[in-house]
Amino acid sequence: MKQFHIWDLEKVHVKINPLFLSKINKIISIKFKTKRKFYSSFSNKIPFSVFKNLLKPSYSLKFFIPLGFLVALCDQLNISKEELEVSILSYKSGGSVNYIINPVLPIQINPVFDMIYAHNIGDGTVSIIKNRLPYFAYRQFNSFYRDSYIKKIEYIFGNIIYNKKNFKELTRVRCPSSLSTLFFKYYKLGSDGFLSDTARISDKIFRNGKDSMLAVLIAFIIDEGNIDSSQISIKLKNIPLVKDLSKICSFLGYKHKLVSGKGDYVGYATLYILRDGMEILFGDYLLLNKKHFVIDLGFKGDKIKNSFNINYRKIRNVKGNRDLILSLLQVENISINQIADKINMTRQGVRYHINNLLKDNKIKIIDKNQLNWVYGV
Repeated sequence: MKQFHIWDLEKVHVKINPLFLSKINKIISIKFKTKRKFYSSFSNKIPFSVFKNLLKPSYSLKFFIPLGFLVALCDQLNISKEELEVSILSYKSGGSVNYIINPVLPIQINPVFDMIYAHNIGDGTVSIIKNRLPYFAYRQFNSFYRDSYIKKIEYIFGNIIYNKKNFKELTRVRCPSSLSTLFFKYYKLGSDGFLSDTARISDKIFRNGKDSMLAVLIAFIIDEGNIDSSQISIKLKNIPLVKDLSKICSFLGYKHKLVSGKGDYVGYATLYILRDGMEILFGDYLLLNKKHFVIDLGFKGDKIKNSFNINYRKIRNVKGNRDLILSLLQVENISINQIADKINMTRQGVRYHINNLLKDNKIKIIDKNQLNWVYGV
């Protein structure tokens, strides 16, 4: 499994265990007698007053120290960088207000890491500020999926402490810049490689194996997918990217089809994962969820599961469904989707009965202003 160490990140500052600094001070005292004597031979030239402060164990508990300074100390004093790494209490990029505590080090590249990469393409944006490291932001209006994105980051890197107390309540959450840069580095991409209109699935995803391919596909189902009783559809204005997702389906053995847009949808393509493919995908997803609990389809997983119940429902074609729908509308004003969920029926089936009930003047449209029209008697 590929992994990265703390020194592989860019412009990192850390808080270090005071015991580690005490060890460094002891070695300096034994080998060089005084800090001044060691300082004269130290390769990382900084003012002596700063040098002394950075070596104070009390200083390290209050302030973040440049990682490069500590690495240079370790190199010169023959201390392993791995010993330094396990002594790190928290870290951040220079100038950042958000930081990581309880760090997971070294950082493992696994299917969750690859899933975050896919989210950064699907509903992510790249923010570039002059003289600062770029960072990803994830726009998601569903609070479960928004929190899930953060949980995936914390699963890979450690707990994130955000400067704003209400940060997780916003619809746009950030991946700290100290972490974001690793995605550019690992996949060898610039910012264009994460734009939804130009992105492609990295060859590394295919090399990382089936679990990583599935994790990426699940990310796009969460961000861009639509679940129906008979299929999953993912429509994007990026035909090569949809073809990449189709390639993943082929590798994983999911029955699917790829359709190019026409008319107003020229330039779009839609991937349809058909019912047989959905069933295999859902089974694979449940196994992957056991390995990595943060890979969670949420309510879209529930919709897929419920679609199987609808498909195997013995009474789905019974004529009495029309009367059942009418009786529901006599009690409350609701949409086609709400009716389908209540009676465990396909939306297409409900729509068929709704259209006939409208023709017979048994019901009427109550509200056209919502995304899903509301019907009543």
